[in-house]
Amino acid sequence: MSDQAALATSLRAEAGGGRVAHSPFLEPAEADALLPAVRAPGVDAAAWGGFPGARRRVVTARPDHVPAATPALVAWYVAGAHDPVTLRAALRAAGVAADALGDVVGHTDGSSVVALASVAAPAEVALEGVRRPLEVASVERIAAGSRKRLTAVVPSLRVDVLGARAFGVSRSWFAKGVAAGHVRLNGRPADKGSEAEAGDEVWAEGLGRFRVLDLHGTTRKGRARVELEVERG
Repeated sequence: MSDQAALATSLRAEAGGGRVAHSPFLEPAEADALLPAVRAPGVDAAAWGGFPGARRRVVTARPDHVPAATPALVAWYVAGAHDPVTLRAALRAAGVAADALGDVVGHTDGSSVVALASVAAPAEVALEGVRRPLEVASVERIAAGSRKRLTAVVPSLRVDVLGARAFGVSRSWFAKGVAAGHVRLNGRPADKGSEAEAGDEVWAEGLGRFRVLDLHGTTRKGRARVELEVERG
């Protein structure tokens, strides 16, 4: 059994037993593939990275009777830190596991890293030979991303059609991203014929993601009514 399959089994079993369970931080393809693998009768799953449009997210599995659940996250702020790669490396050198860290969000005077609240924050990190203090703050202080719901009438449920509508771009432009391998459907590369169903998630590199919340039938002309939740980074 792969690590991903083992994680899905563990989360599903925890939620099936009446408990809320969380994964570590995962890359977009990993989280998107894990969500449908966790969902089962009586078990739902969602992913959250601290703000709408976050790349790295934690997957949470919960029993159906629990209305909502999100992981406990905080923001680690470091003044004078502007390069995400360097900051991550400094945190790793300070003993922080890679899967405890989410996205890095840049500010005018430094950067914040989303982190699991259960992980102890180092008092300081070394950046280019300078010891810089680390401040723990509420993740709500990170002003990044947006989330919205929209209902659209589309000619088909193809990923390129839905993506163009979700992000307000042309279908041909979004289709180029699909062809270049920059779009994933439930964690797997989408192709020009890929179609999405209710519950599916689509990640588009550089744009964000959308989830198909529901399908509301078709119009008299055969066009589909679809409800989407769209996150932009």
